[in-house]
Amino acid sequence: MNSSQVSLYSLLFILVAVSGWFLFGQVTDLQRATTSVTGPDAFVEDMDLKVMNEQGQLGYRVKARRMTHYPNGKRFMLESPDIKILQDNGDTWRIISERGETTEAADIVWFLGAVDIRRQRTATRGPVHIVTRDLEVRPEQELAETEQAAVITADRFRVEGIGIKADFRNNTMELRSSVRGRYDGRS
Repeated sequence: MNSSQVSLYSLLFILVAVSGWFLFGQVTDLQRATTSVTGPDAFVEDMDLKVMNEQGQLGYRVKARRMTHYPNGKRFMLESPDIKILQDNGDTWRIISERGETTEAADIVWFLGAVDIRRQRTATRGPVHIVTRDLEVRPEQELAETEQAAVITADRFRVEGIGIKADFRNNTMELRSSVRGRYDGRS
């Protein structure tokens, strides 16, 4: 083999190597381009998130049939979200809806569609039931708020209005407008 043949084979080898490297780069870029930018990148079935309070006790618990993460929105979509806010006095508030969303930090949970809120009867307090739609919950602050119509029922009263701000920690509910109610004063 003379030097011109060696040079020719070396040049062909370099061209094949460079072509292979270039084509490999193209295929990798093509694969990246076909990955959905708007689609989900992760999901969890039967999610159960437990968040502790400053004393190390369970503060609230968020469950969902399915949680799906979408990277562009930086939110998690929730199927059948169910949250329980546990209070120091023993009260438990439970909020459920058909669907919802939460931030990546789970510090805000949006319950979308029909929302059902309940506090069970305890030794010192009667039950409370609230029906509304599209509720924003801040579980660490024990706050919930919506601009939608809401109906609050308890043992002796029924109140309805538009827009509600609930402070579960202080057991207060503020209806914003069009408030109507009925109170049964029987003992």
